[in-house]
Amino acid sequence: PTMGEPSFDNKVYASTFSHANEKASAGFYSVKLDKHNIDVRLTTSTRVGFHEYTFNKAGQANIILDLNHRDKLLEGEIRFVDSKTIEVLRRSEAWARNQYVYARIEFNTPLLINSKKGKNKPENLLTGEEVAISLSKQVQKGEKILVKVSLSPTSYEGAKLNSSEIKHWNFDKVHQDAIALWNKELSKIEVTSNDKDKLAIFYTALYHTMMQPNIAQDLDGKYRGRDNQIHVAEGFDYYTVFSLWDTFRGAHPLYTLIDKKRTADYINTFIKQYEQGGRLPVWELASNETDCMIGYHSVSVIADAMVKGIKG
Repeated sequence: PTMGEPSFDNKVYASTFSHANEKASAGFYSVKLDKHNIDVRLTTSTRVGFHEYTFNKAGQANIILDLNHRDKLLEGEIRFVDSKTIEVLRRSEAWARNQYVYARIEFNTPLLINSKKGKNKPENLLTGEEVAISLSKQVQKGEKILVKVSLSPTSYEGAKLNSSEIKHWNFDKVHQDAIALWNKELSKIEVTSNDKDKLAIFYTALYHTMMQPNIAQDLDGKYRGRDNQIHVAEGFDYYTVFSLWDTFRGAHPLYTLIDKKRTADYINTFIKQYEQGGRLPVWELASNETDCMIGYHSVSVIADAMVKGIKG
């Protein structure tokens, strides 16, 4: 979010901020962007990010969508569905050599296309290796723009289906649902202490063990396999981000104790990756084998689960 004349120069649209104006907790982040005095709150469901931007000054508010902000863009698309909805394909190359992200981005208010960068054909489609768009509206002081960003690894249809996870525009309800989900997960281990710092350290560490692996399938079970084809997961959930060199010693043995269901899901994911890619994962990311680090640690994860009697 910016104000005034929009720009696609990231040194211009970026903003400074102070750590004093940040808040972070499980399922929530907020910050004040100093440049244009914009308050940002972010929360999420499994597949949909929910943004709230509060513009503390009146004037022209912009939402900048820049597909060239990070790793190398191989192929970008922005589709204009209507004045409140756009769809995005971002195919990129970095650690994962061919990473697909489809998104459906919905706004709670109509926005006008202010400027754009990319090949514009037909009128409602922008494509290319450099793609960006600015969406704008005049706002009053204190006005909010809400944004829902639904992600899919498979398709625009998958992103549209996944957007049904959040059917309303109540930020606080989504935040409360995220808190409830995290409390359920973090209560799998209960510790007591009079030292609040020790409790904070313990539960922060437990939270970190649950950041990855990530769900990598649509609500109907469709996922992008290691053969880059679309498959349907039947009887398990398909995951991604298996940094197994990092996780086989401590994280995965912990999951066998506190999360048997996901452990079975992870191993079923391994097996599908073997069937569709010819090899168990070494360091898998976004349906790509990155071949980072040494060893074949998925074998250890499978054997550990078998020895502990985890079924399925």
